Amino acid sequence: MGPALESDGICDSNRFIPMGSLGVVNRMLTTVRTILELIRQPEYTAENRCYPCTIVNVLIAAIMASVLAMFLNPVTGGIALATFISAIYLRGYLVPGTPTLTKRYLPTRVHRLFGTHINETDDDRPKDSGGDIESLLRTTGVVVNCPTEVDLCLEPSFRAAWRDRIAAMGDVDTQLKILARRLRLERSALALEESMGGYVARYEGDRIGMWPSEAAFLADLAAAPTLDEYGTGWDELTGEEQGSVLTGLRVFLESCPTCGGSIDGNEETVESCCTTATKIAVECGACGATLLQRTA
Repeated sequence: MGPALESDGICDSNRFIPMGSLGVVNRMLTTVRTILELIRQPEYTAENRCYPCTIVNVLIAAIMASVLAMFLNPVTGGIALATFISAIYLRGYLVPGTPTLTKRYLPTRVHRLFGTHINETDDDRPKDSGGDIESLLRTTGVVVNCPTEVDLCLEPSFRAAWRDRIAAMGDVDTQLKILARRLRLERSALALEESMGGYVARYEGDRIGMWPSEAAFLADLAAAPTLDEYGTGWDELTGEEQGSVLTGLRVFLESCPTCGGSIDGNEETVESCCTTATKIAVECGACGATLLQRTA
């Protein structure tokens, strides 16, 4: 039997790779990974990728590569296209400033198409069909100019009646009776429940109304009959306009309908991959119940 084969490498039935070469390969791979990580922009790739940005930049890349292929040669065009696509894959875009331009100029409907807009599912923005919310509130006659400051205030008799009615809401059974009378529905088929999206009213199992919280529901449930008694133009508003008025009135609450705490307002800037928006919320300071929220 001949002498054993001694080597500084890895041997198998197919190849022999010197250990020194493996070190060089590993260093090369490490260098490539390092370069890729330097180029990659996680804030615009993977789950953060802005698909409108990507599509626009791919189209630009295809046009630029086609021009190069036409005026130089197909090989150059192909290499350029591969380079452009790689840059888009690693960085999220090819043209500098694309995310900023997309946030500023891309229509909201396009963002909605690709699912890149700020989620407005829970947006409680008053939807006006006959003017802005202030005009609708003034139409009812229960919102007037403050006597001592440049602002809007509730008409005193309405404010007192609304506050008293909220305090008299009592338990869920009482609330359901009021709701059934208001909607002219069978009390036995109505139900109120907390849900992931807020506070829900159901009739025969189907959702018929939703509020951001129980506090918002109680405010609206008490405000509607109070407007019947004290409002001047309330009956002439459409159902959508009346809903906007009820929502708008919540900002005038002096205390939380559920926990009795103070009312706080706050706003924050929310960013998605290619949109920026300001979320405004009116909340109960003590319990955190949301009374109104909107995205501006």
